[in-house]
Formats: sequence, structure tokens, C-alpha cells
Amino acid sequence: MLDSLPEATIRYQIAVSRYLVFSPFVVLVYDHLLTLDDEVARYWPRRRRDGSGDQDNRLTFGSVLFFLNRYTALLGTIPVLAEFLLSTDDPAKHSMCVCAAFTTYHGAFALFSQIPVALILITRTYALYEQNKAVLAAMTFVCVGSIINALAFILTGQPRDTLSAPLAALGCPGATPNDFAKRGAIAWSGLLVFDLMIFVLTVAKTLKPGLSGSRRGESLFLVLLRDGALYFAVLSLLNAINIYSYAAGGPIMSGAGTTFTNVFSSVGASRLMLNLRSPRLLNAVRRSGTRTGRASTSTGLSRDPGEEEEEDDGQALTRISTILETRAEHDDYEWDASLPVWARRPDSRSDDIGMKRL
Repeated sequence: MLDSLPEATIRYQIAVSRYLVFSPFVVLVYDHLLTLDDEVARYWPRRRRDGSGDQDNRLTFGSVLFFLNRYTALLGTIPVLAEFLLSTDDPAKHSMCVCAAFTTYHGAFALFSQIPVALILITRTYALYEQNKAVLAAMTFVCVGSIINALAFILTGQPRDTLSAPLAALGCPGATPNDFAKRGAIAWSGLLVFDLMIFVLTVAKTLKPGLSGSRRGESLFLVLLRDGALYFAVLSLLNAINIYSYAAGGPIMSGAGTTFTNVFSSVGASRLMLNLRSPRLLNAVRRSGTRTGRASTSTGLSRDPGEEEEEDDGQALTRISTILETRAEHDDYEWDASLPVWARRPDSRSDDIGMKRL
């Protein structure tokens, strides 16, 4: 138990747990400042310069999800920082401690901050599978089940402060009893199942026959799918590590990776959404489509044998979103910005690029 640990070990573990909260927040703020110009240009509503009075970047379901994910993570982490900064060596002030409220908030925020990310992943995978209702129903079922599972295990018990009176002055990041730590591991296991499902669906789309490209055996479509699979694989790995910290991290380190996991998933989802509206990537896809025409019906794009592969400066975690843009050159499909997904035009008669009628 915690009381048997040396005081120096306890202080060291609390310091490490604080670093695991502060460092992800620094990354979150840095990434926010780094991409703020892109956010303003691609998502903030603004009037057109042609004097028509119309607005560019109107609020849609996709843009609402973007703002909800981006600013929930940024602003919602501030009380968590306060929780890990609160400390006092004055015994007279211990009765004023609000650690219990911060602990409750931290647990609730860790869970509900994942909902916007989950919705983004669901809509993107739904679009990837050409609005397949069965895939949508399966993802929704697993997502809702994961949330219910987490709420059930979190709300059925309350953490107890097992720190001795002298050690309680170290601050709010106190000890977590073993039984409650196991509940946390089970709660996060449901979210891991959802992440693994998204990962499997993405990989399955990647390995689908007919997606091989021309030169070097790779097409832009295939590369984007693989990059998306990489993102989901890393996210699943982080969730698995976080679950392990609950199960075997001890009273203090239990759940120490929660903030790191939440920040990474939020930053990754924001990057995916920002890249979805990247003019440079869209223009690159259009140039590639102009050179090659519309000959490919399985991938939508292919390169001429002698051409060099164009590089873009998007990271592997952000390039998955341009998979949707590769369909822009086909006349039978149009971009539905309200989801965001691709939808067949009403006057379409062909069944190009393997898109199903829904």
C-alpha cells in the first residue's frame, strides 16, 4: 500500500505524474498556436470579398465537431493543471483543499473529452466506407457501449485518499486505491475496443483488392489509407499503455497517461480536420487528376510512369483526410460539407470508383 512506500518515492512519483500532465499541455498549446492561422482560414466564418454578403466556412456538423474537439481539449485541461499544482505545507489550510472536486472533474473530463474525437472518427470512417449504414451502426453501437461501460465502472465507486496526514500536503494528485484503479482500467478498455475497431476498419479498406497503384505499387489513395491506419494504431497503443498504468501503475501512477492520451487524440483529430480543407493538398490532387485523367476506377488517381511523386508537408497523421479529396475529380460525386462525406449527385447514372448506391 501507499503508506509503506518511502516518502522520497512518493514525492518522486507525484513529480513524474505532474510532468505527464504539464508536458502534453505544452504540446497542445504549441500545436494550437502553430495551426491557428489554418484554423482561421479554413474554419472561421467570414464574409466573401465579392460583396455578395454570403459567408465562407459556414458552420456545419463537421466544423462544430472541429471547434468542440479543439477548444474542449485546450480549455478543459486548465482545471487539471490546477489540480496538479495545488499544494500546501500549512496544516491549517488542509481543510480548504478542493482536491475532491478536482478529482471528480478530472475523471469526467477524461471521459467526455473523447466524445468529440469519437464522433470525428465515426464520420470519417463512415465517409471512407461510402456511407455504409451497417458500418455506421456498428461504430455507433461500440462507441455508445464504451461510454456506458466507462460510466458504469466510474460511478459505482469513489476514490479514497490513502495518504497519511503529513504526505497529504503534497497536493491533489493523491493515491488511488487498488479497487478503483482496476475500475479505471476496465472503463478505458471500452474506449480501446472502439479505437481498435476504427483501426481494423481502416486497415481492411487499405487491404481491399484493387487499391494497388501504378508506379512503385502505391497510389495516393493507398498511402493515405496507410497513414490513417498508422494514426489509429498509435492511438490504440497509447490507450493500451494508459490502461496498463491503471492496472499496474500503483496508487500514485495509476492513470498517469490519461492526459497524454487525451491530448494526442485531440491534436491528431484536429490535424485531420484541418488537412481536410487544405488548399495545397486539394490542388495537388487536382493536378494529379488532370495529368492522369479519370482512368482509374479503383483508386481514383494514378501517376504516369515517368513522373516524380509529389511531396506535401502534411504529417502522416494528417494526410488521411485527403482521401476524401481524391474523389473530387469524379463528376458523379459531390462533397457534402454538412457531414462531411461524399454523396452521389442526384443526376448521376454511373457507378464509378466502386461507390455503392445507398
